Amino acid sequence: MTAMTAATTDNDQPPGALAMTLAGERVWLLPERALWWPATCTVFVADVHLGKAASFRALGQPVPSGTTRDNLDRLSALMDERRAARLVVLGDFLHAAAAQQPLVLDPAHVWRERHADVACLLIRGNHDSRAGDPPPSLRFEIVDEPHAMGPFAACHHPRRVDDAYVLAGHLHPATTLHGRAHERHRLPCFAESEGLMILPAFGAFTGTTQSGLPQGSRCHAVGGGAVWPAPAARPA
Repeated sequence: MTAMTAATTDNDQPPGALAMTLAGERVWLLPERALWWPATCTVFVADVHLGKAASFRALGQPVPSGTTRDNLDRLSALMDERRAARLVVLGDFLHAAAAQQPLVLDPAHVWRERHADVACLLIRGNHDSRAGDPPPSLRFEIVDEPHAMGPFAACHHPRRVDDAYVLAGHLHPATTLHGRAHERHRLPCFAESEGLMILPAFGAFTGTTQSGLPQGSRCHAVGGGAVWPAPAARPA
């Protein structure tokens, strides 16, 4: 795909974004916890986890409501701002089978109708396998990993793919900042290693971790409305 618009030229830097060249392609790491590939007008997000709060409430746990609409509103704002022609979800669009209910799917259908002209692709993740595919009425193309997209391989689980640069999710990566007064603050991040970029979790109420990242990962923190290279981790 080579579609371009005036809003997607490389000179149009998204606010707070970090420019990178991956596999010869210019991309932007966005403070909305998404990756923008302007040459194809494609937005990548990972780990939306719609219905996670509803799944916890179904177990009788008093967790906040409204996270589904918040996630979808943020996704709409991102797609509108970038004038996206395609959305790629790198796994875990739905959290669990409990998400297959009107409380979650009704606002998802409203969201989908708002972006009826956007092609939506879901790479099945581990939670998608348990939740079941989104209903056909949401009009997602649904594929297994790895899925070739030009020089990229779209995956859910971080992995290596021969002759492709992998874009993945699953880990909900984070990095910890250390202050002069010995305080610590954890921020979501993009985790970059050889041939692999792991996106932060897009969804609210998803949590983060620093476990399981590839050895020597370079973290690009998300905070303060910007993406920026985080300082190297301190020795233990």
